[in-house]
Amino acid sequence: MPIAQSCKKFPCRIFLVLFFLLGHTSSQSLYDQEHAVLLNIKQYLQDPPFLSHWTSTSSSHCSWSEIICTTNSVTSLTLSKSNINRTIPSFICGLTNLTHLNFSFNFIPGGFPTPLYNCSKLEYLDLSGNNFDGKVPHDIDQLSANLQYLNLGSTNFHGDVPSSIAKLKHLRQLKLQYCLLNGSVAGEIDDLSNLEYLDLSSNFMFPEWKLPWNLTKFNKLKVFNLYGTNLVGEIPENIGDMVALEMLDMSNNSLAGGIPSGLFLLKNLTSLRLYANSLSGEIPSVVEALNLANLDLARNNLTGKIPDIFGRLQQLSWLSLSLNGLSGVIPESFGNLPALKDFRVFFNNLSGTLPPDFGRYSKLETFMICLLYTSPSPRDRG
Repeated sequence: MPIAQSCKKFPCRIFLVLFFLLGHTSSQSLYDQEHAVLLNIKQYLQDPPFLSHWTSTSSSHCSWSEIICTTNSVTSLTLSKSNINRTIPSFICGLTNLTHLNFSFNFIPGGFPTPLYNCSKLEYLDLSGNNFDGKVPHDIDQLSANLQYLNLGSTNFHGDVPSSIAKLKHLRQLKLQYCLLNGSVAGEIDDLSNLEYLDLSSNFMFPEWKLPWNLTKFNKLKVFNLYGTNLVGEIPENIGDMVALEMLDMSNNSLAGGIPSGLFLLKNLTSLRLYANSLSGEIPSVVEALNLANLDLARNNLTGKIPDIFGRLQQLSWLSLSLNGLSGVIPESFGNLPALKDFRVFFNNLSGTLPPDFGRYSKLETFMICLLYTSPSPRDRG
């Protein structure tokens, strides 16, 4: 090889070797940093037995059951159901590539752990089932802009659902169920255009409120749970625009007015629960939600007949229409429902007899019914 050509190639080789060495050094440095943070977490939690395998001499921390690594760097930490009763360590975001963090179902005290604002890559945060108290912070949008999942349910958070949550634009799931929320619910939440799951259920301390959102904007929402939240007013007609909706629960509230006909036109709907309200009028008779498996409209003021088209709901396993003012007969088509397991229509004004094939083609487990009986006249007795 000519000397000139060799001299041209030699600096390139030096560069490649230096690049490899620097990359390896950087990777090792990050690994050592993360290892130190994890051991500090263990020490902060007072060396609990369930972390006894976290040691400086053990195998790679990427093999620890609580850890998931991507390209040899910690991206997920799960410490759920571990009886933790200390606050979340302020230095936890020293795990700089952390995307998933799960501290659910412990006994963690104190206010919302704002040091988590420093976890800039966080996509999944589950703090549910803890002893957190205070308010959901009004600067909660300081959490990672990449956040897609936020669960603060089953805690002692009170006050408002702040408008700043709506600035977490990538949120797909927002869960605030079983809290002590007693303030307002931000109308800006309908700006979360990627939202697929919204659960505010069982916040029994909410003051009376009406839905403040343009439901048409929730065109990706699949699960919508507002059970036991002190809702009043009517169900908006544009709820029929929530084309992705699969599960809706607005039970145990004080909703009035009729059931919007658009609800039964949602083709992805599998579960509809509106029991224990003050809904009135007739049940919509045009049904395109043919995948309905659970339908509970009990304890309302509904009148009219049971729609015959319900007999076409081949996936229907739970039907509860009890404690209303329904009249007429049980449609004969109900005898052909193959999936029906639970059927409750007691305390209505129903009459007639059961369809002859009722229960023949399904594995019926619960059957609660009360039909009006008119004794035959002497002429009918012959």
